[in-house]
Amino acid sequence: MIEPTTVRLATAGIYLLATLVLVGALTRRSPTARKYCYPFVAVVAVTTITVGLRGIGVGAIPIGTGELDLPQAAADYLSYPLLFGFAAFVAGASRRYIAATAMIAAIMRFGYDIADLSESVLGLAGTLSILIGYALLLGLYFGPLASTAAQQSPKRALFYRKTRNLLLFVFGILIAWAMLQLFGFFDPFTQVVTLEYIDLMLRVGFAAFVVANAETLVSSGSGGENGQGRAVAPSSTAAD
Repeated sequence: MIEPTTVRLATAGIYLLATLVLVGALTRRSPTARKYCYPFVAVVAVTTITVGLRGIGVGAIPIGTGELDLPQAAADYLSYPLLFGFAAFVAGASRRYIAATAMIAAIMRFGYDIADLSESVLGLAGTLSILIGYALLLGLYFGPLASTAAQQSPKRALFYRKTRNLLLFVFGILIAWAMLQLFGFFDPFTQVVTLEYIDLMLRVGFAAFVVANAETLVSSGSGGENGQGRAVAPSSTAAD
């Protein structure tokens, strides 16, 4: 059987190749559109390093009943708030809502660490925080944020729906993986392969999606607008 180390090093190579491809794709975007893409390309580049470190066995610290993988945690805490905050930004939401979605994502990731490192009531609380956090995000993205996005230009509203659906779908798969992993359903090889594949979809796939659609944010403006270019205040449920 292929060693987990080999899988991670091969995955790091894929991230490196993806970074180069994404950088090349940026040259075909306008300077204004590129500023929306840089953070996501940076996440892919950073993940190249963190996965490589995990591949050579650097950064794993035994804590409690589990093991904290520092490179994995660093990549996750960097990418998750960015992904969810960006989806709220595309909707044209206020800074308060952007910060709230990013914070919920970070809390969910912290909840996974707690659940993985503890088998006590604290571990159960960590597991519940993941499920409750996801439910809150569903409510926000299909509720007030969807209402705000509906006031944007048609292209931007469509971009929001695609962004939301892609993010929630892949993250839902990740949560299902986390639940199975916490309850010991995976052997070490299957655990590594499935996690690296999901992370590739979430980070590389999302970065490619943003690069491909970033011009929509330029044509519709960086803030909320209607289809005629006039600024529109967000709905009362999603405004400061």
